[in-house]
This record gives sequence, C-alpha cells and structure tokens, in this order.
Amino acid sequence: MAYDLMVGKSNKVKDCPDIVGAIEFDELPAISRLLKRTDASFLHRVSNLFEDQAFSLDEIEQALTCLLPLLISDLKTDERALLQKLISILTYAKWKQSCIYCVAD
Repeated sequence: MAYDLMVGKSNKVKDCPDIVGAIEFDELPAISRLLKRTDASFLHRVSNLFEDQAFSLDEIEQALTCLLPLLISDLKTDERALLQKLISILTYAKWKQSCIYCVAD
C-alpha cells in the first residue's frame, strides 16, 4: 500500500493531477528519524499514511525551509533517499505553483 503524492489543482481525476511519488510503509522508520532532526509539520502529516492531506503553496515553502538544511546532515542511506524524494516533490510543486495532495490508497 502506498501513500500517493500528487501535484495539481486537486486530487480529483477530472483535474488530472501529476502523480509525482509515493510513500511506502517501509519508509516510516526513515520519516521518524528525520522528525528527530527537525520538527517539520510536513513530516508529521505525511507520516500518517491513513489520512489524506493537502498542502498549500505556503506550507510547501515552509516544508522546504525545514527540509533543505538536512541535506548537509550526516544521514543514513534510507533517510537521505527519502529526504531527496520529498524535496524533489516539494520543489516540483513549487515550480508548478500547485498544491500537493497526499492520498491513501
């Protein structure tokens, strides 16, 4: 089961959001370890894989502000991979000037 991350006007099929990534159950330990390094609201919210979430452009900017400094931290391989994936998704949404929608499937 994945937690799909989409960028667009909404998470509705009629609005054709871009599916840009997913978070799997096996990535939860890496999210927990990243949360020990920074208390980012974005990480708290995406760690709940059973509840749909939506992030505005302001929330995307706040998430990037919290997560980008972690790139120079000494991270485990799975933490770095997850961090890079999340930063890529956030950056894509910022570039598209669209919200991020997280949908449990």
